[in-house]
Amino acid sequence: MKKLLNILWIVILLSIYILASTRGDIKIIEASENIRYLGQKISKEYLYFYQNPEKIDIKEQLYEDIKLLEESIQNIDTVTNNQNSKNILNFLTYNKNSVKKLIEKGLNKKNLSLMLDYGESFLEGANSIADLHIYEFSPEEKILMSLKTIEYLLQRVSKYYMAYALNIDKNGSFKSMEKATLEIDKVLKGINSYNYPKQIYIEVKNINSSWVKYKRFLHKIKEFQIPNLILISTINFEKIIKKIALYHKQNQ
Repeated sequence: MKKLLNILWIVILLSIYILASTRGDIKIIEASENIRYLGQKISKEYLYFYQNPEKIDIKEQLYEDIKLLEESIQNIDTVTNNQNSKNILNFLTYNKNSVKKLIEKGLNKKNLSLMLDYGESFLEGANSIADLHIYEFSPEEKILMSLKTIEYLLQRVSKYYMAYALNIDKNGSFKSMEKATLEIDKVLKGINSYNYPKQIYIEVKNINSSWVKYKRFLHKIKEFQIPNLILISTINFEKIIKKIALYHKQNQ
């Protein structure tokens, strides 16, 4: 009987440990998604601010996004015990502080390429941390992750659109923008395969039709650039994505 109780306690403690680990992995993966999204968004905003220095609200948004980035890094740091993740977090913190200093120093054309590089380093760091923490997503969670991926890719598309418009490695920027565009096409196919109720399906159709129009402007980038329209379109896209994401959160 005593042996049976000991085994029962071991099973209970093991279940609690696994549950805590699973919750921790979810929190880390979510924070990693935020880091890669914010890394692209901050880079894009710096480029947009360089082109529109009179728009102080962009600078304010930059500081707000850096604060959110810092919170995501801290969220991972409080959960993970993985030393590799800790080392990557130190690197990301250093980059975050460097980005903040660049903004404080004022706009400088020499820093545009550097800001693009920082965006890539946040992406690589976030992906590396996520790879170290495994979690089996439910069907609803998979769609939510796909929606987060589209948000990140939209920021990436608009970032490289701005880079092209500012004549920063035009060939490389165009290729990166095109690659992100194709990735959005692929992710959208997965979302479209979900059996949505009529009310939400309308939003899904809306995002698909809007994406077709959006891509037309992207493909004409070599003829003319309209960064303001791309920025507004990206914001509108994210509003639709949040509506669809809310449906999936409510159905978990």
